[in-house]
Amino acid sequence: MKETTKKLIEAVKADLTPSLGVTEPGAIAYAAAAAARAVGGGVRSVSVWLNSGIYKNSFTCAVPGADGTGCALAAAMGAVCGDTGRTLHSLDNASPEDVRRAKELVETGSAAAYLAEISPEISIRAEVITELGKAESLIRGSHTGLVSVRVNGRETLEPRPEGAEEKQGFPVSSVSFEDIVNCLYEADAEKLDFLGEAVKTDMELFDEGVKSGLMPMTKARLGDDPEACASARALAELLTCGAIEARVRGAGACAMAITGSGSHGILCMLPIHAAARFGGFGMDEERKALLLSALVTKYIKDLSGLLSTACGCVLAGGTGAALGLTYLYSLKDGLDKEATAHRLEAALSFMAASVTGMICHGGNPGCSLKASVGVNMAFSAAETAAGGAPAETEHGIVGLTPEATMANMGLIATDMLPLEKTVLDIMRCKSQHSLL
Repeated sequence: MKETTKKLIEAVKADLTPSLGVTEPGAIAYAAAAAARAVGGGVRSVSVWLNSGIYKNSFTCAVPGADGTGCALAAAMGAVCGDTGRTLHSLDNASPEDVRRAKELVETGSAAAYLAEISPEISIRAEVITELGKAESLIRGSHTGLVSVRVNGRETLEPRPEGAEEKQGFPVSSVSFEDIVNCLYEADAEKLDFLGEAVKTDMELFDEGVKSGLMPMTKARLGDDPEACASARALAELLTCGAIEARVRGAGACAMAITGSGSHGILCMLPIHAAARFGGFGMDEERKALLLSALVTKYIKDLSGLLSTACGCVLAGGTGAALGLTYLYSLKDGLDKEATAHRLEAALSFMAASVTGMICHGGNPGCSLKASVGVNMAFSAAETAAGGAPAETEHGIVGLTPEATMANMGLIATDMLPLEKTVLDIMRCKSQHSLL
């Protein structure tokens, strides 16, 4: 196995992380917990200042274990009971009394969240006042990138050794599309068990959604019985949309996050699993398709950023799924590596030409509807490529190379930032009217 292939596989393996609830409320809770635990004592108030991506994604999103939504509640929960040792899972052991105390802080105006800046760069500043004093914490760069904790004006977080940087994973976007295709053929499927575990985690989330009734939109549109699905596409849409809806509604089961997002992980994994089940593909074939999907998802996210105005779930996760499906169809048709690569390039072009530009308006049940678009377009792209349609790279934003196509997708996602304020203005205005 070549060194690049090893690095790509390790990059995916290191990135996959179980995530309870939407990541952004978890990050807010972690920041508030870091400040509260540092100063100690009973919490009197908590305030957080957030960049637009964190603010937007948490605005009406369920807070795990709290039977409620929003940035302020996430901060209050973190301050009251957050366990900093569990980072994004800091609220896992919250008790009913913890929830009551946190909601009381919100209801009395003692917990508040503010939009600090329109920026895709993750930034969370928390201030907690207790009976023992005041503490501030700062998260930057990643959802768990705690860079400062100050208690009564004094820095208490141990400085990192000089020259030390936060560990960054191998950037998938630093390799060529050919390297990704080569990785697909060089990888030892027996060493990809972690991808099977990712699917298992997401399927357990779907099952929890069915059991707890937390996927009403999905059930109304698609039912909730996988055995009743008549096609791979129908099964993929049900599993993906159901798991995502359950997640944003606060289901008590984890998603397997990729690039910091459980919804990205669900969308890039479960359509592949559904197609493999329906198509009679073996475990090794399924895991290689999952690997390809994860690599393409990470490649696009490298270029579009962890948080953006674009719906990264469909843009990155949906495109990853399209290429994973295309690989399975190519196996079924007995294509060699070169012919498969041509199909993969075509499927990539079809995704870029269709789903690029879909906006994100926070973590909410509507994410499952966007996922529906992503799943269906992924199957359409794979089927169109399998039918022999050309990529036609001379049109629109499709690049002359697959690398250029993904770069263009990322560029548009980042250049949509001015729209972020408009989206937030709409959300905040509606929220203010609902309080009148």
